[in-house]
Amino acid sequence: MGDKLITIRGIVIPAAWDEKGKVVAAALSTHTEDEYLIDPDYKGKELLHHIQEEVEASGVARKHNGKKTITIRKYSLKRS
Repeated sequence: MGDKLITIRGIVIPAAWDEKGKVVAAALSTHTEDEYLIDPDYKGKELLHHIQEEVEASGVARKHNGKKTITIRKYSLKRS
């Protein structure tokens, strides 16, 4: 997977915690069970406040060290 712009929909899930148990990294889990680690830039940090919420996100996807990552350019919350 080279760098490419994608739009995906999924649930924001925790991906890493600090020593106090605070979530410090997140991933986006899609309905097809793909998982994208979220780049911790500005938009990525915003998504830490939306753990367990469904979002539709557009951004640049890449594969790094065998893991899929996404740098979020924009997102919207999908409330049911």
